[in-house]
Amino acid sequence: MKNRFNNIDSKEWLPYQKSWFRLDMDDELYRKAIRFFMKFDSEEMNRNFFFLGSSEQEKLCKTIAQEEAALFQDSSKLHEIEHFQFALLDLRELMDEVVDEQSWLKFKEQILNLAFQLKDKLYHRRFISIIIPNLQKEEQYLPFAWDLAKTLSLTFTLKDEKIGCMGSMFSDEKEQYFHTDDQVIYQLFFRNDEKSADTKSRENFPFFKDQIQKPSSYTGLFPSWFILKPKARKRKEILHPAKFPEELVDMYLDFFTGEKDVVLDPMCGTGSTIVSAIEKNRNGIGIELSDYFANIAEERCHKTFYGSLELFEEPIKRTNSYRILNKDIREITKAEIPLVDYLFTSPPYWNMLNMKGAENQAKRIKKGLMINYSDPESEIGRRDLGNIDDYEEFIEELSIIYFEIMDLMKPGGVLTIVVKNIKKQGSNYPFAWDLAEKLMEKTILLAESFWLQDDISIAPYGYGNTFVSNTFHQYCMSFVKK
Repeated sequence: MKNRFNNIDSKEWLPYQKSWFRLDMDDELYRKAIRFFMKFDSEEMNRNFFFLGSSEQEKLCKTIAQEEAALFQDSSKLHEIEHFQFALLDLRELMDEVVDEQSWLKFKEQILNLAFQLKDKLYHRRFISIIIPNLQKEEQYLPFAWDLAKTLSLTFTLKDEKIGCMGSMFSDEKEQYFHTDDQVIYQLFFRNDEKSADTKSRENFPFFKDQIQKPSSYTGLFPSWFILKPKARKRKEILHPAKFPEELVDMYLDFFTGEKDVVLDPMCGTGSTIVSAIEKNRNGIGIELSDYFANIAEERCHKTFYGSLELFEEPIKRTNSYRILNKDIREITKAEIPLVDYLFTSPPYWNMLNMKGAENQAKRIKKGLMINYSDPESEIGRRDLGNIDDYEEFIEELSIIYFEIMDLMKPGGVLTIVVKNIKKQGSNYPFAWDLAEKLMEKTILLAESFWLQDDISIAPYGYGNTFVSNTFHQYCMSFVKK
């Protein structure tokens, strides 16, 4: 296949498609971006490359650009540039003076003005990439990256994101996961294409509106990123098309809960959260709409709670309890469950399981396994969030459910929700950011952490034509009920 996008081969292309990376040195970050997003032998495009960063970052990037045969341009030369292939904006050191909402809005306005100038000079279907962190300032967590991404996506096409992980890795004693307490950065990718808008929007999203954060004992204590090494899924667990591992739940239960706390999963699937709660001596409550998956959850939890009950085997003596309720979470009342200390769950990722032709679907069909949560035409399917086709309606319905669940939780209770941003039919839907924006109306946002997957084969999406990442990171977003 002819590569019309850049000058690298598949051995270099494929690793870059992984949606997260370890960051040790900036030169590696800059070099890989320049090599991927520049085509040096193009007859239609010049070799101009634009960079914005601190003076030291500019020196480093200029050297790399010269080594790679890109024509380096910085902000002092912007008025002289007619066209360019790629722009890289590294905002990390430029944000040193950004400490609150007002200083952020001023800084964002400067970046928007620059981006709007760049748009008129960027070749069609070429990229701008922005490197930016979210920041923790005392007790307030400020999702600057999300806010800038959503604002710029009203003018450019938001195509993708990568998560840069800084710091050394440490393993736990059982070697079930690696983790670090160091920061992550976002590398955002915007394309100037036929879907980009002519208008230059400066809309501010309500990530900061009325979000005066209160002190939290959880601030900055949980690892910002980790790589799980979960056990293989058992036969019953494979039946669910989107199960998360108990090892993931274990980490969060250890951090956010104590023994005998009440742990809720309102969309519990095959019961991973409740199995983990039982083993950790927490009281687990799982609610599941599908009777098929509720029965599997009950079977797994019963076996965990009571043991295998082989002949002559003593039953396990427990001081905690569990319940699996085969109901719609929207129908649960306060009379049915005790006040909840902690919620851990992963909702449907919109209607992605209903997409025809998905690679994972094909594998499950071949094995005779279910490919979605429910038949959209069934009575259960009509109430299943995973069958809602309209994205905005899906986000609204899901946020309403979480607001209702908060009425079942103790003040100061924590919700941890595992989600990811979604790419569908060439469009990017920032599910994690949109859900967080909604929930921040009634919660305090804690710093997100990332579950990174490192055991999945990379698919050559967009090879030779454009950048499309393989999404191998999941957001683990935690919120404290106000």
